[in-house]
Amino acid sequence: MKRCADKFGFGRLLTDLLYPRRCAICDEVLPMGEGLICRGHNSLPYVKPPSCMVCGKEVDSEERELCLDCEKHSRNFERGFPVFNYMEPVKASVLAIKYHNKKEYCDFYGAQMAEKVRPYVRRYGIDAVTCVPLHRRKQRQRGYNQAAVLAKVVADELGLPFCEDMLVRRKYTTPQKKLDNLERANNIKTSMDIGRVYPEYRNILLVDDIYTTGVTIDVCAGLLKKAGARHVYYSSVCVGKGC
Repeated sequence: MKRCADKFGFGRLLTDLLYPRRCAICDEVLPMGEGLICRGHNSLPYVKPPSCMVCGKEVDSEERELCLDCEKHSRNFERGFPVFNYMEPVKASVLAIKYHNKKEYCDFYGAQMAEKVRPYVRRYGIDAVTCVPLHRRKQRQRGYNQAAVLAKVVADELGLPFCEDMLVRRKYTTPQKKLDNLERANNIKTSMDIGRVYPEYRNILLVDDIYTTGVTIDVCAGLLKKAGARHVYYSSVCVGKGC
């Protein structure tokens, strides 16, 4: 997964000269052409095996095939490819993308997600990338949908089409972190809807920044299948701990 930090051309070097890049982990200014993170970040909280065969969360034993959440709930998606555990220093960095306009960090995280998914693109016939949508009001406040920015990087890295409008969020909702699981599910189900239908794409990679209980990804995957998708996979920057 490290090769993604070294892919730069003249245009990137010129941009670095005019607008110096900052490390996606510690926010230090990077030497021109250095990469996407400082060289010293060698112990990031990558998801490691054993992991859930469905959502990709780490589990506490190689004998366990599923995490507790996936044992309790059937999923609308086939498999997940999260990159990091939701722990520091990645946690603060991802929240900075969401709330502090650190959009440029998406280049690093999107490339990492693409590297995680790459071995499975041909195996599963993944033919398009989409993202968890953000309501228009929230997107105006934030300036961008971080999931869409990440998904565009992933699609570009994998050479796949990015279809941002497969899903729409029609209702402005309460922040998910304030809700219990049942309220969260109802909140998401009443706010999401099918957007533009792409009948030519049947195996979809759905991108989000953080996977916690799986409710958001599950609702989105169900809608994509209702719209005609055969299989839905997901990737996220971070995933909550499993057991």
